[in-house]
Amino acid sequence: MLRYGYFHDLNNGPKLLVWGGPEAMARFYEALAQVAAGEGPQLFTDIPGCQPVDGTSVQFETVGEAEGIERDPVEPDLFHWRVDTETWCWFQEQVEKLMHCSPAHPGHQYLECVAGGDIVVMVSCCEYPDDFKP
Repeated sequence: MLRYGYFHDLNNGPKLLVWGGPEAMARFYEALAQVAAGEGPQLFTDIPGCQPVDGTSVQFETVGEAEGIERDPVEPDLFHWRVDTETWCWFQEQVEKLMHCSPAHPGHQYLECVAGGDIVVMVSCCEYPDDFKP
């Protein structure tokens, strides 16, 4: 199962944490490939086996210049992840590294944009339990 949630203060700041095992990382990798190609899911919950732990919704948006992730000003449980195609591909490469993790060798990657805001997307494989919540 691929899980995600918004954590106001995780590892020294606000994070959108995405976590699961190697199979979940493979699903996320494929979803990012589809987003980069302009064919992918529009929301995190469109990814098969993906579930929010806190009621948040994340919308993927491909834009001309990477902006990062930010909270919707009207709907506080909605986040917009606005990234250019090249950055989606780079994010995909980072997630690919996590597909080889195991409980004995967990890992994580930060999916950040140079021009991004305060929120960082942290993708973790085999580091957090399924019932981890903000």
